[in-house]
Amino acid sequence: MNFVPIDSAAAAKPIEDDLRQTVRRRSPPDPSIVRRPAASRATAPRPIPVEIAFLSGHGVPEQALQFAAATARRQGVCADEALLAEGLVAEDVFYRALAKHLNVDFIDGRVDVCASGAATVERGYARVRDASSGYLWLFAPSGAGVFRLMSVRRAAKGRALFAITTRTRFLESVRRADPEGAARNAAFLAERVDSELCARGGLQREQVGLLLATLIALAASLYAPFFPLRLASALLLAAMFFCGVFLRLFACAASFQPSAETEPLDGDARLPIYTIVLALYQEAAVVRQLTRALDRLDYPRAKLDLKFVIEADDEATAAALRAHPPRAPHEIVIAPEGAPRTKPRALNVAMPLARGALVAVFDAEDLPEPRQLRRAATRFANAPRNVACLQASLAIDNGALNWMTALFALEYAALFDVCNRGLARMGLPLFLGGTSNHFRIEALREIGFWDAFNVTEDADLGLRLARAGFDVRTLDSQTFEEAPAVFTALVKQRTRWFKGWMQTFIVHCRRPARLFVDLGACRAIAALAMFASGLFGPLLGPFLAARMAYDAIFGALLTPATPCEIALSTLWCFLAFAGAAALVCPLAIGMRRRNLTRFRPALIYLPLWLAMLSLAAWRAIYELWRRPFHWEKTEHGLTTRGGVEAEISIDPFGSGEEPLFDQEAGA
Repeated sequence: MNFVPIDSAAAAKPIEDDLRQTVRRRSPPDPSIVRRPAASRATAPRPIPVEIAFLSGHGVPEQALQFAAATARRQGVCADEALLAEGLVAEDVFYRALAKHLNVDFIDGRVDVCASGAATVERGYARVRDASSGYLWLFAPSGAGVFRLMSVRRAAKGRALFAITTRTRFLESVRRADPEGAARNAAFLAERVDSELCARGGLQREQVGLLLATLIALAASLYAPFFPLRLASALLLAAMFFCGVFLRLFACAASFQPSAETEPLDGDARLPIYTIVLALYQEAAVVRQLTRALDRLDYPRAKLDLKFVIEADDEATAAALRAHPPRAPHEIVIAPEGAPRTKPRALNVAMPLARGALVAVFDAEDLPEPRQLRRAATRFANAPRNVACLQASLAIDNGALNWMTALFALEYAALFDVCNRGLARMGLPLFLGGTSNHFRIEALREIGFWDAFNVTEDADLGLRLARAGFDVRTLDSQTFEEAPAVFTALVKQRTRWFKGWMQTFIVHCRRPARLFVDLGACRAIAALAMFASGLFGPLLGPFLAARMAYDAIFGALLTPATPCEIALSTLWCFLAFAGAAALVCPLAIGMRRRNLTRFRPALIYLPLWLAMLSLAAWRAIYELWRRPFHWEKTEHGLTTRGGVEAEISIDPFGSGEEPLFDQEAGA
């Protein structure tokens, strides 16, 4: 421990110099152009709150303290929180001055606290592990805790049995207190709530083998020499695909229903604390862009709780965050060593010390609209308590780069502005997107947060929320993302998505009776229809389409003679036209709603896009068998704001990466 005495005289001048510039920037307009109130209405300045008043004796100008107090009243927070969040006083300076005021030591180095410190972190103190120094407690108070600590110190006699440190160092000490326990919690939180709905316990290799055998048998039976076998398999696939087709068409129709959006809350005091969690790994290239986007959020800084979760070996990202920090209060959380090294595990690491009543998840390349948090808080305030999640729309901002990014942009428009919106209007389950999710934290606690072993934690979480009785709705706000511009990177991303959907399908459907009990018949059928169209369509759709094309050219599909052939011909033709409509209608509607008609020429590559999905789906089965919990990372930062970096040359069909089936990517 490093105990640092405070020299207020030495510290006063730099503080005052810094604050004079800050307060001057925030001062009101020139009095000559502002009408002064009548003298009879003039009131004396309000007293400065006790939690910051002591700073006046340590070089902080009273004007800065009054500004912080006024900001705190407007935002409904404590004055010290507003003072630090607005950057008027550095955190280190505040707590050094507090230590000097209380005549106790300030610790500016590492200190070990007892593992039970996590239980008292909200109150701002923890017991020191090594009491040989004579200090039993470590404090980093805030708000009313500052006043209580002052009162206790005044009443106490003799040497204080506590020391002061900054809030950042305090939280780091608490997280270091029990890294093994933190790693276990992050990996197994969801299993402790319901292990049957988690990938690790509910996914066996035998189930993967059974799924693979079933898929191969269905595909092969379409070309069997026995007509009854061909007919049975074709009818089974037709039934599955019809469910998915009609669900998409109904969702298109329901998406035209008016939105329940209301104007965002303008009163800052009514807004709740919002925790934003960002799981980053090897994202140094986009950190500056990310922190600038977070700084543009229209939300009181004192009510933001930013948590960047990084891996212990990712020093480059940590250095980038230290070099380009956001202005809002934030914490760089180092995930403890452990398995699996996945995004959901990283999100779980941040949850025990989250301060917010609402939680938002963003990805490294995200650029959310500035008022998204305010809109989400408004929707939650007006929505029933069973609305646990709001899914904002994701939009691609580098769609003009090539045909892949253009089709990616159209697909996102169809998914988030049409299909998800329609499903939410009908009250059906949603497979969440992996980012721009907004949650009530109590709902996340009830279901055990994210499943650390599911590589599409978003789809799984949407289904687990629905099975727990919660609703998911959409939010009319956009978050801009970067689409992969290289074919191999696109296939690898879609492989992980398909692998996660397969995990989710196996886990949630291995007990069909419980699925129908939890969701109800209508919602359960809708969930199965989403699996049929989103998962089995890319896997088996090409085989059925090839069989239909063969029958159209060489068979009786277009020239039926018997009543049976007429019935089957009608069925297959109707399925073909309905399937095409279910594919094209969401794309056309989404294109119009997002004004993406400039990407219409890219639709000529739609067959190639569908072939890419089929390749990724079959590769996902291989990955599910070989390494079911491996996280294949998507690289970000190759393109920014619609263009490729000048020094990077992109070949859409190739890259310097290893072959698709042999690469062991970092988690």
